[in-house]
Amino acid sequence: MKTLVLTLSCLLLASCKSSAPALPQGERVGEEIVSQETILFATAHSNPSAYYDRTLLVEATATAVCQSKGCWIQIEDQGEQAMVRWETGCDGKYAFPKDLAGQRVLIQGSFYPKTISEEDAKHLEEEAGKGLKIERETYELNASAILILDEKPKR
Repeated sequence: MKTLVLTLSCLLLASCKSSAPALPQGERVGEEIVSQETILFATAHSNPSAYYDRTLLVEATATAVCQSKGCWIQIEDQGEQAMVRWETGCDGKYAFPKDLAGQRVLIQGSFYPKTISEEDAKHLEEEAGKGLKIERETYELNASAILILDEKPKR
């Protein structure tokens, strides 16, 4: 009887757990992605401090990519922009594909405010290989992985 009660209790607990949403189809670059609720970058940008010090899964469009080493991308969502860099740094384990601009991506990483110096901004603008404008007071995502989406997820 105890075994039956224990088995039923375990089954009940397992059925009550909410399963994480499935990840959309796409090409992963970086570490394993932990399935969790995806937020649009514009949502994070609208109340940034609510998202600091957390690992997020953020959806946006890549608008520019470092053409030198693939160590950063610029993203945009609903007119809001941010920089994304690998948490392993430039010359780290991963690189963003240099042809990523224009594609929707999911970014797994931490989100924080960032001040970019005049010198760093000029360097980033040169690495983009086109007329990129870097905001000096911005936000940055420190990425452990990205998922290049095959198609835009349905919302």
